[in-house]
Amino acid sequence: MAYPYNDRNKGYNSRMQQQTAPKRLPSGYLSGGYYEGDGQKRHMKKEYIVQYSKQIADDLSDDGKGKKNKRSQIRKFYEYTIQVRELVRRKDNCFAVAEAELNRLIPFVRYAESRDTVSELFGEFIERNVKAVHDVEDLDAFLKHFEAIVAYLPKEKN
Repeated sequence: MAYPYNDRNKGYNSRMQQQTAPKRLPSGYLSGGYYEGDGQKRHMKKEYIVQYSKQIADDLSDDGKGKKNKRSQIRKFYEYTIQVRELVRRKDNCFAVAEAELNRLIPFVRYAESRDTVSELFGEFIERNVKAVHDVEDLDAFLKHFEAIVAYLPKEKN
């Protein structure tokens, strides 16, 4: 038998109403890669710098379950991506050398998820982007996209 509304379950009902479905990456995200155009007219899609980056940063700040990703945790992954790009530069653009290092981000982020230091959304972001990187140009695009997300993240309050 269902009990009518009373003061004892007031807090429970209000908490249940505040929780929303977990945030997901935008529809169509990375479906066509980072670039549009052909040959010399090929350029990075602006939505990876502006629209998607802002939306993802907002969603990472509050994932809908009341869990927030710390900017410091996200920056660790961003800085690792920069190190991978530097590795490519030191090895005369030999992408194969850096590809294995980049792929290490996936188990790193899954471990961070299991320790509740990052959200599932951030894990999905890392995995989808790592899988979308096939060459040095893609790595540069991922790095620019990631940089824009970090720039949009709100400053942490002490």
